[in-house]
Order: sequence, then structure tokens, then C-alpha cells
Amino acid sequence: MSLKILTIQFRKVAIASTVLMLAACNITESNTNEMAAVPIAKAEIERISIDRLDSNCYSQVVQRKNSIGSSADAAQQLALAKAATRCIENKSFYPQHPDSQNAMQLSALAVVNYIKAGETQLAEQSLTGFRKQFPKQDLLFADYTSFVDTAVALLKFQTLSAHELQTLNINSSLRTELKRQQYWLRN
Repeated sequence: MSLKILTIQFRKVAIASTVLMLAACNITESNTNEMAAVPIAKAEIERISIDRLDSNCYSQVVQRKNSIGSSADAAQQLALAKAATRCIENKSFYPQHPDSQNAMQLSALAVVNYIKAGETQLAEQSLTGFRKQFPKQDLLFADYTSFVDTAVALLKFQTLSAHELQTLNINSSLRTELKRQQYWLRN
């Protein structure tokens, strides 16, 4: 480990232990200097503990995505989906997180590439993970259609009713194609 990483980890431990000691003390006298130190320490812990997205991992995934292009090779798409998933696994992103948008894009990229690779079960798991990790959030395509609705339509089109399909914010040509497939599957 480098000295910088050890220093940061030591600082986190020192701040956390200070906050715990102050919280555990039963203070009978009101000392404003001691009381002011607690909120500063908590803010410092929150600032340090933001789990940032690894910029190298993100750039490698983007580079891989660009090199694959519109390739129909399922193995490359599966590898891209797994690489995108690895960048964001075991991290939490809240709506105001500085890397939330990039993390959402990586998660969406994983879902789309699992679908392209034909791995619908992994795509469904990844979509479920997207919804849990980014509740009440969505990405919009260039035509202002919803990523989540599009993924649901692609993964669950056989179980969707005509009304449910109509209420989804998906591309009109995709909606037409899914209706056509539903018609021929039922008739």
C-alpha cells in the first residue's frame, strides 16, 4: 500500500473513533467547543466515505464499448456487460452522488449487452439491480424514451398485456414490432 492510502485510512479510523468516543461520553456540562466538533467530524466522515466510481474502470468499459461497436458477437457483448457490472458492484449511489449518472449508464450498458448476448436471465437480474440501486431514476434515450420501460418491454414482452405495452414509454417502432410478435405468438 502506498503511504497516501495508509494516511487516508488512518485518518478515517481516527475520525470515526473520535466521533464514537464523543457520542459514548455522558457529557453533563455544556461545552460549546466539544459540541461543535461533533458535526464537523460527521461531515468529514461523510465526505471521505463517498464511494467513487473507478475512473480507469469506467474509461476501459467505454473504450471496449467503442471498439465493439455494433458487433453481433455475443461473447464480446457478454464480456462488456460483465466489465460494466464489475465497475459498479458493491458501491452505492444516491441521486446527488457525483458519479450517479455514469454508474447508471454502466448499469444500463450491462442490461442492454446481456440482452444482445441472449442472456435474458442475467439481463433481468441486472435490471432488477438497476432498479434497486437507482430507485425512482431512469435514463432517457435520444428520442426521450425510457431505458427502464424499454428493458421491461424487451424482457417481458410475452407476459405484457396490450394495455401494459401501450403505457410503456418506449420507441414507437419497438412497440409496433412487439405487438406484431405478440400477435403471431398468440395466433
